[in-house]
Amino acid sequence: MYQKPPMMSKKKRIELIILICIIVWIIIFMVNYFRYSDSKPLFLAIHTTKKYDDGIVEEYISLGYIYRSYQRNAIKKEELVPFWVGRENPKALPDLPVVPTDYDIPENRGRLDKYRGILYYYDKSHELVGTYKCLNSTHDCNKAFGGHDQYNTVNKDPLTALTSEHVLGTIHDKFAFVDDSVPQESEYGDLTYSRTIYLYQYSAEDPKILAKFADVKESNYDEDKEIASGDNSWYIVKSMDNNKWGVIDIKESGEIEEVLPYEYESISYDADTDYYILCKDDVWYIYDLDKKEKISNDMSDPIYNVWRNANITYYFKTGKERTVGSDSFIDYKIYRLEDGKIFLNVDRVTQIHETPKYIMYLTNTDNKLHFIDYSKEEKATIQLYFSEMNHNELSHPAFSIRRESESFVSIDVYKGRELAYDYETIGVNLKTWDVDKN
Repeated sequence: MYQKPPMMSKKKRIELIILICIIVWIIIFMVNYFRYSDSKPLFLAIHTTKKYDDGIVEEYISLGYIYRSYQRNAIKKEELVPFWVGRENPKALPDLPVVPTDYDIPENRGRLDKYRGILYYYDKSHELVGTYKCLNSTHDCNKAFGGHDQYNTVNKDPLTALTSEHVLGTIHDKFAFVDDSVPQESEYGDLTYSRTIYLYQYSAEDPKILAKFADVKESNYDEDKEIASGDNSWYIVKSMDNNKWGVIDIKESGEIEEVLPYEYESISYDADTDYYILCKDDVWYIYDLDKKEKISNDMSDPIYNVWRNANITYYFKTGKERTVGSDSFIDYKIYRLEDGKIFLNVDRVTQIHETPKYIMYLTNTDNKLHFIDYSKEEKATIQLYFSEMNHNELSHPAFSIRRESESFVSIDVYKGRELAYDYETIGVNLKTWDVDKN
C-alpha cells in the first residue's frame, strides 16, 4: 500500500531556503570578488556615479557590499567594502596648478632661456612675450628637454647617442613644455625627484598651465634651429595616471587631442621615414600614424630604427641585450620591412651603422668593421683593436666616425680603451672601396 511521504516541516523548509540563499550569496560574492580583483563591474549590482570637483567615484552596490572606484585627483583607488562603510571624501585637489602672475620680471639682457628662476619666451622679433616663474622649485625648472623611456632606444647607439639633450621648442608661438620636476619639500621633509612636465600657455595676457604629464619625448628635431619639435604638432607624452606613453596633437587653440592612447611602454619617432616605433605588452612593431596602420611584423626584441636604402627598400634594426661570459653587448639584427625577412644575422654584431648605400657593422668575434652593400656583398673591412663601443669621459670606443659623405668616410680607430691610448685615422673610398691609412 502506497504511503505518502511525510511532509517537510515548516521549520525545515525555512532552514533549507536560508541555506540555499547563503550558498547563492556566497557564489555571487565569489564571482564579484574575482571581478573586483580584475577591476571589473560587479554582477547583479546597481551602478551609481558620484561627481566631485576633482573627478568622480563609481559605485556598484550589490548584496550587502559595495565596490568603489575612486577616480579623483585627491584619491585614486578601488575597494570592496560592506554596505555600511561610507565613501571616503578627502579634500579636493585642483586638477592643474595656477601660475603666479604678481612677480617682478628681472631684465634679461642676454635673453637667456632662464634667469633668476624665471623662464623667458621671445617671439621671432626677439620681443619678450611671456615668462614662467618656477612653481615646484626656485631654481630647478627648465624649458623641457626630450625625455626617454625604460628602453631608451633612440639614444642607445654609442655612435649616434646625444651628448646633450634636445630642448623642446615652442608650439604655435603660444605654448611650450616646462620641466618643473623638483618639489621644494615633500610631505615628510625630504627632497624627492619625480619628473613633472607642464604644457604651458605663456602669453602675457593669459598665462596658464593647460596639461600635466609624467614625461615628454621629442617626435622630431630641427637641426637648423637646433631644437626639438613635434611631428605635425604631435608629441609623445607619458600619462601621470598610468605612466604609459601616448601621442597627442596640440591644436593652435590649445585643445589637446589624443592621437594614440596612453597604453605603450615605449614610443619613438623615426624622422627619416615619419614612422613611429611602438612597444605594447613587450611586443614591438612599426606604425604609420598618418594611415593608422601597423606596417611590420610583431617583434619580441626592441626595434631601434627604420630606414630606406637608395632603391627605396625599407629595413629596420632590432637589438637584444646579451651577456656572454664577461662580455655584455647588444646583438643587432636587420630585417627587410616589406616581408619581415632577416637581412643581416651575424653572430655577436655589436654595432651597426646604416646608410642608403651601404651598411657598416662590427662584431666582437673578429673585431672587424665590415662594409656590405644591399646585395650583401662585402666591400671592405677594417681591423680594429677591440669591439667595445660604450664609452665615457674616461674611455674610448672601438671607433668613431670623423667625417662622412656620399663618396668617402673616415674612421678614427682607437688603439686602447684608456684615454692615454692614441688613435689612427682610416679612410674608405665609397666608390672604389679602397682603404687608406692616414
